[in-house]
Amino acid sequence: MIDSTRPLYGWLAAAGVVFIWSGWVVVSRLGVVQTLTIHDMVMLRFVVASVAVAPFVWRFWPRHLRWWQVLLISFGQGAPYLLLTFAGLQFAPASHAGTMINGTLPVFAAILGWVWLKDRPGRWRVAGMSVILVGCVLIGWDRGTVGTAPDVWIGHLMFVLASVFVAINMVGTKVWQLTPMQAIVSIPTINLFWFGPLYLAFLPKAIDAAPWSEIVLQGAYQGLGPSVVAALLFTAAIRSIGPTSTAAMMAMVPGMVALLAIPVLGEWPSALAWAGLLLASGGILLAAGWRPGRRLSAGG
Repeated sequence: MIDSTRPLYGWLAAAGVVFIWSGWVVVSRLGVVQTLTIHDMVMLRFVVASVAVAPFVWRFWPRHLRWWQVLLISFGQGAPYLLLTFAGLQFAPASHAGTMINGTLPVFAAILGWVWLKDRPGRWRVAGMSVILVGCVLIGWDRGTVGTAPDVWIGHLMFVLASVFVAINMVGTKVWQLTPMQAIVSIPTINLFWFGPLYLAFLPKAIDAAPWSEIVLQGAYQGLGPSVVAALLFTAAIRSIGPTSTAAMMAMVPGMVALLAIPVLGEWPSALAWAGLLLASGGILLAAGWRPGRRLSAGG
C-alpha cells in the first residue's frame, strides 16, 4: 500500500538507498586495494549481517520455499555475486562497476522476466535497455579513468556476471514471493553456512595483517549497509512513493558512485566514462518507467 500522505519520507528513504549502494561500491573498491583479501571481505559481510539478523531468523525464515529455491535466491546477492564484484574491482575503477552492474541489471532482469514470467517488456523499456547498453559499451572502451587497469575488460566481464546473479535474485524473489524480511534473514545465514567453512579451510586470508580500522569499516559497511539498512529503506520507499519512483531514483547510483570515488579514491572519470555513465543513467530511468514529459509522482 503506497502511503501518499508521507511522500517526503519515501524520497528520503530512496535517497538513503542511493547513498548506501553508491558508498558500497566505493568502500568495496577501497577494500580490494588495501590489506584484506576479497574472501575476507565476503566473510566479514556475512558474519556481521548474520549476527545482526540472528534474533529474527526463526520468525522470518521462508518456510514456504524449498531448500534449492532459498539457495538460488541467496546466491543472487551472496558470495558468488560479491566475489565477482570484488574481483572485478581489482581490475576496474568504482565508476565502471557502478555503471555496468546497475546498468545491465534492468536488462538481465527484463530478459529473465520475459523467459521466466512471460512478462514481455514494452517498447519504452526496450528503448531504455538499448540506451543502457550503448552507455556500457562506452564504459567498456574507456581507458582514461584513473584506476583503469590494462586488462580492465576482465573486471567488466565480472561485473556483467555479477549483475546476472542479482537479476536471478530479483526475479526469483518475485516468483516465489519472498518478503523483504525473509530475504534479509535468509541471504546472510545461508551464505555464512556454506561459505564460512570453505573460507576457514581453503581460501586465502589477510585479516590477521589488516588494521582494525579497515576490518571495522568493511565489516560494518558490508554487513549492515546494503544487507540490512538499505533493504529496509528500499521497502519503506516502495511503500511510500511506489516502485516506479523508487526504481527511477536508482538511476542516480552510477553518478553518485563516480562522484564519491573522486575524493575517496582519487578516481577521476574520463570524458568517455561520463558519457557512458549519463547514457546508462538515462536508460535506467526509461527502463524504470519514466517517460519524456511525464513527472514521477508519489504514486509512481
